Amino acid sequence: MTDNLKQEFTRRISVANSTELIVVLYDMVLCYADDAEEALKTDQDHEFYAAISRMRNCINELMCSLHMEYEPAAALLSLYRFCIRKLTTVGIRRSIQPLDEIRKIIKPLRESYAGLVGYNTSGPVMGNSETVYAGLTYGKNDINENLVNNVNRGMLI
Repeated sequence: MTDNLKQEFTRRISVANSTELIVVLYDMVLCYADDAEEALKTDQDHEFYAAISRMRNCINELMCSLHMEYEPAAALLSLYRFCIRKLTTVGIRRSIQPLDEIRKIIKPLRESYAGLVGYNTSGPVMGNSETVYAGLTYGKNDINENLVNNVNRGMLI
């Protein structure tokens, strides 16, 4: 994952509501799957296993975020467990095919949750984070983002 992507994920997390956080986790799983595939193709063992570990951490976080009292949670849990088993297969066999199977599960889930984002009217999960204003100024090839610093970022005493 590039530094720019890390910054983008950090920014998205800081302003996300609970549904948007799930979408970010799905995006991170897909990004780490790409990283693992690239590392496997270039024989970078350390990066390969690090990407698999990060994917597993994201999927574990998705599993922990489930509210088991609601109907789709059990089905999602079984899908996440399947993905974890496939990650084990990726690590043992060093094969790209199980990564493709994981993508086939995660991409539709990501799209479904992205469609639900507009229905979640709760505010950002993180309090006291920086406010990001996009589009106030434009660069040559992109939109610049400005941050408004909040001196009480983090925990309030």
